[in-house]
Amino acid sequence: MNRDQLLRAILVCYGLALLVGLFSILHPKDWRLKRVPKKQPGSLAIIHIYGPIRTDLSASAWASPDADDVAKRLHRLSENEEVKAILLRINSPGGTVGAVQEIHTEILRCKAKGKKVVASLGDVAASGGYYLASSADRIVTDPGTITGSIGVVMQFGNLQGLFQKVGVQWEVIKSGPFKDIGSPSRPLTPEERRLLQASIDDAYDQFVVAVSTGRKMPVEKLRSLADGRIYTGRQALAAGLVDELGNQEDAVQVAIRLAGLPAQPTILSDTKRSLSDLIKHLSSSVGRTNLETLVEGWSGPSLEYRWR
Repeated sequence: MNRDQLLRAILVCYGLALLVGLFSILHPKDWRLKRVPKKQPGSLAIIHIYGPIRTDLSASAWASPDADDVAKRLHRLSENEEVKAILLRINSPGGTVGAVQEIHTEILRCKAKGKKVVASLGDVAASGGYYLASSADRIVTDPGTITGSIGVVMQFGNLQGLFQKVGVQWEVIKSGPFKDIGSPSRPLTPEERRLLQASIDDAYDQFVVAVSTGRKMPVEKLRSLADGRIYTGRQALAAGLVDELGNQEDAVQVAIRLAGLPAQPTILSDTKRSLSDLIKHLSSSVGRTNLETLVEGWSGPSLEYRWR
């Protein structure tokens, strides 16, 4: 291949990539929900919840589920009378409290509309991932799945010593004594620690109540299991945190039986992230350093239902 032929081949590749990118950006989002050719009446929808659960598609969250997008898909499914069952395929260590609760609310809405919801747990369905699973009518897990981790965490780094070594000094002008709570430029004060612990305790109580309601388990019994520890799928079954062992295909069959669907129902399945999501990721990460990512735009701590 001579130089001109190589140049033409490169231009063709770029052109094809541009066309695919424009299609994924301009086409309505519903294109991501693929319909398998209809076999018999009644539909089963599969929603994938993979990676840390957040409400944005920033560089740190790319390849993670955008909670707003997942919630919107669930809301559309709740209004779709053809859909009789929803399978949540969860492979997530958890996420931010608000993002998890956004999705949780829509799962409950689907159930209120008469949809049967089954959770299928993958490698990890811990903390916020288990929070979502607990709202399902049935939880199916692999024996070695990492799950549980019922609790809330809040973490920040204290970089005061590092800043002093490199000669960085932060000047803070604030409207109140707690506005820069959790700042990486100084340690927490006792009063700040007390306030943050109260927030953690309140979010934890919300978590416990949600799981207790979903699993129909007394709060007192659940608290003995909800100390942040993780469980394998088999341990979770013994503890009553899940319903049965099995893989994703087993979970599909459970959903079919619960909803009274035919043996070969129509399957609606969301797809993986589009090229437009990759473009957003690349554009948001250009020119950023690790330190900028760590300390930029500080506006306060973040509560997370997360295990790592």
